[in-house]
Amino acid sequence: MFQPGRVATLIDDRKEITYGRAFEVTGSAALPYLENRECTLGGYLTTISTFYSQDGTQTFPVVIYIATQKNKHWLGDAPIHDIAQQILESKGPSGHNVEYLLRLADFMHQFIPEAYDEHLFTLELVVRARIKELNLCLKTLMGNREFVIQIEIERDSDSSDNDIPDNVPRRQSYEYTSRIAGKTLRCLKP
Repeated sequence: MFQPGRVATLIDDRKEITYGRAFEVTGSAALPYLENRECTLGGYLTTISTFYSQDGTQTFPVVIYIATQKNKHWLGDAPIHDIAQQILESKGPSGHNVEYLLRLADFMHQFIPEAYDEHLFTLELVVRARIKELNLCLKTLMGNREFVIQIEIERDSDSSDNDIPDNVPRRQSYEYTSRIAGKTLRCLKP
């Protein structure tokens, strides 16, 4: 039986920075699919923002989805231990809510270590402590599968990069930030 859990969502807060990765969607079905999934079913609002590379040399427009308190799935703030308990008890068609939380936190630790999200990382620690306390099987909660984030290597067709030692292609580093929404993990009703 499924009991959908909590998800990370962007909250409009012009004083905050959101770290993450942008994906290019292609094909005529991609945007209508996302519109249905995120807006019609999920209750998110769509907005266009500008993403900035960490070194400030690249910018590009992106579509982002933002939750508001008017969203029918909105749960609002809750004590961290209540959120952790709901995460421990929730599972949806895509997997256990523990897997969602821990993979998100792991991504942030591994690929964007300079970004510190106090809410996310505190929640991660509380959930990990509860898993240990309850003697739950982490491998089962994580889906019993190997999960590897593939990092694409950008290859420039112009091979004039003679100033780069051994002409090694730049590693895709996920180092983009948006200056529109907060980075705090907020939650929605299932």
